Amino acid sequence: MLMKLYLEAAEQAYGELTRLDQAAGDGDYGDNLREGLRGAVSRIPTDADLATEFETAATYFLDEVGGTSGPLLGLLFNDVGASLEQGGDGDLALINGLDAGTAAISRVGEAKVGDRTMLDCLGPTLDDVHAARPPVDWTMVANQAFDHARATADLAPRMGRASYVGQRAIGNPDAGAMGIALLFWALAVDRDPTSRDRLPDPARPM
Repeated sequence: MLMKLYLEAAEQAYGELTRLDQAAGDGDYGDNLREGLRGAVSRIPTDADLATEFETAATYFLDEVGGTSGPLLGLLFNDVGASLEQGGDGDLALINGLDAGTAAISRVGEAKVGDRTMLDCLGPTLDDVHAARPPVDWTMVANQAFDHARATADLAPRMGRASYVGQRAIGNPDAGAMGIALLFWALAVDRDPTSRDRLPDPARPM
């Protein structure tokens, strides 16, 4: 189950996600992601297809998870689930859903690439996907996602609580961007369980 893999990654990365968010925010990102995924996984039927996984996670994050990240992740999951529901669980439907969800996050959150948010992982990673020739190599995509998330360490925050920290946030990656990299980790392992050995350890994503 994809969301179980995402939860596994969030559990392992919890300490690092908390540390990163404490450096630039209120330190609750690790809690919100981990507890949100725990709640979502508890509601996903054992025989659920990928669309149902995302739709169930969307409902839980939108209704139950606080902070800025909860509703925004809920929007992302909702668009991915809707795309998968219409187009099957193939790569094209998944990518279309991620594109739509990224646009929704930007629209609702009023952020863009360069503002040091989760969009700084989502946007560039999806650009990489669109630039590559099919079929999608999800292991390579996940590794690129971690690279983009790490690169946020060079960005000054312009949105949310982190914007009050300003230049002092530089040097640590954005927790939200790293959380999105963990989603791509889960996608890669779900598509190819042997890819674990070719991906960063979620507990030490840096």
